[in-house]
Formats: sequence, structure tokens, C-alpha cells
Amino acid sequence: MYSKWKNYCVVFLCTGLLVSSGCSSSNPAGPSGNSSASAGNISVFVNPTPVPFDGKPVTDVAGCAQRPNTWYYELTLRETGGTSVTFTAQVDAFDGFVVNDLKGINLEVPANGEVKLNPRWCSATDSRHTAQHTFSGTDSNGNTVNLQTPVITLLGK
Repeated sequence: MYSKWKNYCVVFLCTGLLVSSGCSSSNPAGPSGNSSASAGNISVFVNPTPVPFDGKPVTDVAGCAQRPNTWYYELTLRETGGTSVTFTAQVDAFDGFVVNDLKGINLEVPANGEVKLNPRWCSATDSRHTAQHTFSGTDSNGNTVNLQTPVITLLGK
């Protein structure tokens, strides 16, 4: 199955962080995490959704240099429970296949604040794809917080 995947598509995800505590007019794609009043609670916002085909080259990643099929979007993680959350693991999937399994990250979402990530994907094909991100960590009270974004549609060319 690995060789089938390798021939099918090459992807890369890069996240950049911008920590802020502002508001957004985006509609939530779906909240998740612990729901206890004293626990951190994270809502997810994807903008734009669905994600249009971009085609803008990813020039700083060797694996994407010859892949003209690209998608860019903003992923906002907003804490709404009044308790900061620190994610220490992130799993990224493309078309249902895990392509990144990151451990030891330190992604802090401040209490009543937000973190903006800027994922970008490249592929050998310009057809419709999907992406999904899963984060795990703890809030400042020691509660486990698990977050899975909705499946994000990446539109074809």
C-alpha cells in the first residue's frame, strides 16, 4: 500500500504560528476538546472553506519544488473555556493517509485566545483532496485535550 500512496500523491504540510487574542468573523468548522467549565476548550475555524486550488509554488520545500498543485488556508484554534491549552502532538492526514506524526511540539493556545496556523499542501495531482489535523495535549489544569479538525476539502483545479 505504501508504494501505491507514493505514486499517487506527494504532500507537505508546513505550519506557521501567529498567537493573538482577537476576534474573527469566521464561522466555526466544529468545536472539540473537553467540555468541562474548568477545562480548556478549543474551537476550530478554517478559512476559506472549502479551500480553493491555488497553484502558487511552494519554493522553500524541496519535495514541493516540482509540484504545481497547491492549497493554502488558515486554521485558527480558539480557546473558549478560559484555560490555556498546550498541544504536544500533531497528526496530519491527506486523503485519509497520515503524512505527518509530530511529537514534542509546543503549541500553546492562550486562555480565551487563539493561534493561527497556515497549512499548505502540494500534490502531484490537481484533483479534489482532503486534509485533516489532529492535536493532543493538556490544559493548564492538567486535563487531557484532544482535538480533531473536520475533514477539510481541498478543491480540484
